[in-house]
Amino acid sequence: MHAATARPTVTARASSARATKNQRTVRCAAAPSAKRVETEQKVALSAAAASVAAQIVSAAPASAAVVEAVGQVAEGEPFIVQVAWAAIMATFSFSLALVVWGRSGL
Repeated sequence: MHAATARPTVTARASSARATKNQRTVRCAAAPSAKRVETEQKVALSAAAASVAAQIVSAAPASAAVVEAVGQVAEGEPFIVQVAWAAIMATFSFSLALVVWGRSGL
């Protein structure tokens, strides 16, 4: 190895008493009470439910506009273009189905 690329080795270690105290502190901080975890899970679940509900309510007008716009464009398309889009969508859907099947579920 070249001297410029060599990394220095750290050999200094903390005393065992201090390391044990630090480990106890980390262990206590890493183990929250079951009631606190349950409360946090309930809060997260209710926040997720509220978020989904807000998205559903806000997406309704937008999706109606998209359906209307796509309907207007598709009216003038030749049949072969419609078949091509249908084939692309079927291929994409089948690809997703194979991924779900290969992973044994969602």
